[in-house]
Amino acid sequence: MRLPTIAAILCIIALPGCDNPVSKISSDSALGDTGIALDKKAVAAGILPDAENLIFGGRYETRSDLGTDKFCAVKSGAKQYEIGILAVFGPESKCEARGSASINGENVKVALSGKSDCNFEAHFDGIELRFPGALQQGCETYCSPRASLSGTRYFIVENGDDNARRALGRDFEKLCP
Repeated sequence: MRLPTIAAILCIIALPGCDNPVSKISSDSALGDTGIALDKKAVAAGILPDAENLIFGGRYETRSDLGTDKFCAVKSGAKQYEIGILAVFGPESKCEARGSASINGENVKVALSGKSDCNFEAHFDGIELRFPGALQQGCETYCSPRASLSGTRYFIVENGDDNARRALGRDFEKLCP
């Protein structure tokens, strides 16, 4: 027997044992309720951060072969922060900016200031801050050629304003004032 014939026979034999995976779940809401219950237990145990009480202020980093990307956030009001960003793409290639951010649950509205309009919404889950994959054209002005803030991400290293103020930049001595 040839190999394709054997594979076809095995598929035919196995086919009756395959059920529709959706039929095994009584309802989507039951699965959702189970997931929500597990998430609540993980939050209570301290395994997951509480989305309603996220601590945003602090120092963030992501390390790669090209360098260390940095983000910092210092509280300036109720759910308002002064921020600094450094995304490194090698010794001469980078994005560096300062601005402000406001947080609402897991959504972070970022507004960079100093060069051109650059406003976008990032996502923060309590551990990782993720920028969207596509940003408005004005965001390019904060970057050297062939560098971009699009799709960058930063992981919390230390909470608190004092720790955020220790983040060092390239053009800015300190990323956060």
